[in-house]
Amino acid sequence: MSTPTVVAAATDPAFIASLPGCDFADAFSVVVPRRDLDARVLSADFFSTPPAWAGALMDLRNTIMGRLGYKAPKIRKGFPVLSESETAVVSGLDDDHLDFRALMRIDPDANGSRITLTTAVATHNWIGRAYLAIIMPFHKLIVRSMVRQMAARLVAK
Repeated sequence: MSTPTVVAAATDPAFIASLPGCDFADAFSVVVPRRDLDARVLSADFFSTPPAWAGALMDLRNTIMGRLGYKAPKIRKGFPVLSESETAVVSGLDDDHLDFRALMRIDPDANGSRITLTTAVATHNWIGRAYLAIIMPFHKLIVRSMVRQMAARLVAK
C-alpha cells in the first residue's frame, strides 16, 4: 500500500486561541486506514523519530544558538507534554523569545483516522521573530516529512 498524502490543513481556532499573541500557525494532516490509534503513543513516536537530516539541522541549531550565548533547551527528541488524552496531545516550550506549541489530534474519518499536527508560535521580541523567520522554511519541510514518515509506519503495521 502506498504512503497516504500529507496535506496542508486548517488550524484549530481553539488551539490557536490558547496561545496568547500567536504570530504563526500551520497544520498538516494525513488520513491513515486505521482506527486503533492513541494520540499519546503516536505523539511520542512522532517526536522521537525525526529524519536523520532533521536531527542534523537541530544539532546545527543547538550549536549556533549556544555560540550566540543563548541558553535555550537543546531540542532533540520531543518536547514537554502539556496536556494529553487518547485523541489529542499538546506539547510545547516557553522561553524569553518565543512560546511554541504543537497539537497532535486524531479524528475519525470515513477511511480510518485523520491525524493533524498543528504548530503555533508566539514571539515576544525581535530575537523570537528573527529565529522564527530563519527556521520557517526548515519547519515546513521537517513537519511534512515527519508526518509522511509517521503515516508510512502506520500503514506498514
